[in-house]
Amino acid sequence: MPRLRVGLIGAGLVGQAEHAFYLWELRELFAFVALADASEAVRNAVGERYGIEKLRSDLKGLLNCDLDALVIAAPDPFHPELAVAALEAGLHVMCEKPLALTLAGCDQIAKARDRSGRVLQVAYMKRFDPAFRHALEFLPKRIEDVRFISVEVNDPDQDPFVAHLPLVKPDDLPEALRQEFRQKNTAQLRESAGRDIDEAETRALSGGFLSAIVHDVAVVHGMLHHMSVEMPAAVDTAAIFDDGRGVELGFKLPGGGRVSMSHLNLPGVPDYTERVTVYCTDRIIELTFPSPYLRHLPTKLTVRTRGETGTHELETSEHRVSYEEAFREELRAFHAAAIGQAPVVTTVEQARRDVELLISAFRKAVSA
Repeated sequence: MPRLRVGLIGAGLVGQAEHAFYLWELRELFAFVALADASEAVRNAVGERYGIEKLRSDLKGLLNCDLDALVIAAPDPFHPELAVAALEAGLHVMCEKPLALTLAGCDQIAKARDRSGRVLQVAYMKRFDPAFRHALEFLPKRIEDVRFISVEVNDPDQDPFVAHLPLVKPDDLPEALRQEFRQKNTAQLRESAGRDIDEAETRALSGGFLSAIVHDVAVVHGMLHHMSVEMPAAVDTAAIFDDGRGVELGFKLPGGGRVSMSHLNLPGVPDYTERVTVYCTDRIIELTFPSPYLRHLPTKLTVRTRGETGTHELETSEHRVSYEEAFREELRAFHAAAIGQAPVVTTVEQARRDVELLISAFRKAVSA
């Protein structure tokens, strides 16, 4: 099994809490040799923790490190330029979600991937969760047998679930970089919104839709893909509430069913709940995800069906599929795709459709 020389750009929350750890741990697949972060304090601390040979402040420095692959965990507005540059340099890329804040950004990445012939995998880690994969086996073959898919998330932010981790804060970021982030973020959100947006709308578009409920859109997308159903490009219902901390969206399914999704940022209660429930004609399939930052806490899969001995008998089965980590599994999938042993599971095309759907939800909500 060939080892890939890999670099990580962006050692913020998910970079430190997940990617750096698993890249270091999966040493049979990856030689974790390079890290780029604009914070000197962060890159030095993370570099020392994992014995990373080459520490750089930006992507330009990483591209001189003789890499095979790059994991992008930098802030969302920088995804297109980083992914394009890495692909054009001949690297395989795994890019955090959302792939981009605009459809144009997604298209730039897709064109660069096609020109380069390299792999681009989107880091939808829930699609690699063992319980999600097992849940696919219980889905009906016909979409007409799916009556309703419900998603409900309450999220207090990450602090209660990462306080025990040795995270280093980037308190020394250059002011010029902070300003560049603000400018790019504002411009890209304006492009997707189609107009200037206020603080609450920014919170909803950037946080609620594109950075939060995008996870669950990807989960539903994976389920529909498994049933050979195309994800729609637009919603038919959407709402923003609680000053942008809450978002909702919904759309029709072929065969008469519906999807309804909601996400609420609730920092006042340190509890996390994420349920995806598929109501079918003869079964109910439910996934209950833990906070993504808690390691080795399995997602619970529950399946409810009518019993065999009577019409009023209910059978409930709970499946603890594995203690394996979704973040580690997505890196294994990335390695397999990069060396040509497996196709890319979470593609640019799927991620673009997700972004398109989420932008349509925001526009629908603010036009209501």
